[in-house]
Amino acid sequence: MPVVNPLARELVFKIVYYGPGLGGKTTSLQHVHATARPEHRGRLVSLATPVDRTLYFDFLPVRLPALRGMSVRLQLFTVPGQVYYNATRKLVLTGADGIVLVVDSQRERLDANLESLENLIDNLREHGRALDQVPHVLQYNKRDLPGVLPADELGRRLNLLSAPAFESVAVHGAGIYEALDAIARAVLRDFERRVPISGERAPELVLPEGGLAEVLRAETNPPANPPAEAAPPAAEMEPTPVPPSVQEGPRRPSTWPSLRVPPVGNARPEPEVAVEVVEPAPVAAGAPSFALLFSPAERPLVGAVEQALGRRDANEAILAVDRLVSRVLAGLGAIAGGEAPRDPALAVMLLGVPGPRYLELRARVRDARSGAPLGDRDALAAYVFALELAQARARFT
Repeated sequence: MPVVNPLARELVFKIVYYGPGLGGKTTSLQHVHATARPEHRGRLVSLATPVDRTLYFDFLPVRLPALRGMSVRLQLFTVPGQVYYNATRKLVLTGADGIVLVVDSQRERLDANLESLENLIDNLREHGRALDQVPHVLQYNKRDLPGVLPADELGRRLNLLSAPAFESVAVHGAGIYEALDAIARAVLRDFERRVPISGERAPELVLPEGGLAEVLRAETNPPANPPAEAAPPAAEMEPTPVPPSVQEGPRRPSTWPSLRVPPVGNARPEPEVAVEVVEPAPVAAGAPSFALLFSPAERPLVGAVEQALGRRDANEAILAVDRLVSRVLAGLGAIAGGEAPRDPALAVMLLGVPGPRYLELRARVRDARSGAPLGDRDALAAYVFALELAQARARFT
């Protein structure tokens, strides 16, 4: 289900582009980013290998104008195409409201497409879902190449549920908005079907007749006295950030902004735990302190962690680390131009820290809350993860 902010009257939908490697998923997001007006799109955050294969994910937040009183935001992700990174596929698929299955139309890629479809079904099953329960469309890409399979044959082999299907050429942008428009309409209809109705029925959410292409490219509020100069062409707009090389370690791309403090959204937030704010323990003159790696607002939590470590109270130290990490993650939204993934594990990956490291922390936190006996090694490992986050964040400030 999408994230609903009733005070801001805003809906946030997560759409995942799924498919084999080099099939056109990233290129599809790049086209949307290059052609949408700046006020309707965020920054395209991409992690890739030196040969341009997406290793973790691409993330592009797209803002839509208010639709009948409700603001809608789409968060577009791609998954890595290589089977080797299936754990990351499952992580990105978490909480997806809609799926675009990007198919490589080349005849020799049919087996890869079938493998990707089977993998999608398996990963949805591990999340307790089935393909017929998730809005999805198919995008038959690379239709400009010679010798591609006919669209009706691709449909017989891959479109198991007769979902909407579109032919596309991602490198030229053909069919990209049509598929995005269809999946956006599908997730809106699915939300209207699932949302509980109490009292007066909520206003229906619909997209304009022109579809997303018209919405994203059109100027919704033109100025009273338009400037004489024409708007710059798409090619001259904000450049796509250069993805960091995984082998060389994360580095600061020139187009990424400095960190600010919008909160990280989470579709399923964990319950807040009341905590007594503890001032950091005094540090001897000239002695280094890990608190210096954190912001002044975070240092009381650092003090709580280190005092629990000093008492050899591993469970309390881990719970204090959890609060510290939550505070650190609250400042990661600006990496994506003010938008952040709803899943904190994906936000961690934006900093170049492996997502499984965050999942290890969550497992320790669950054990600590249940009262399971934990030792100094567990507490120190949790604290090291918090220090890694602080160091990774420092590279972007």
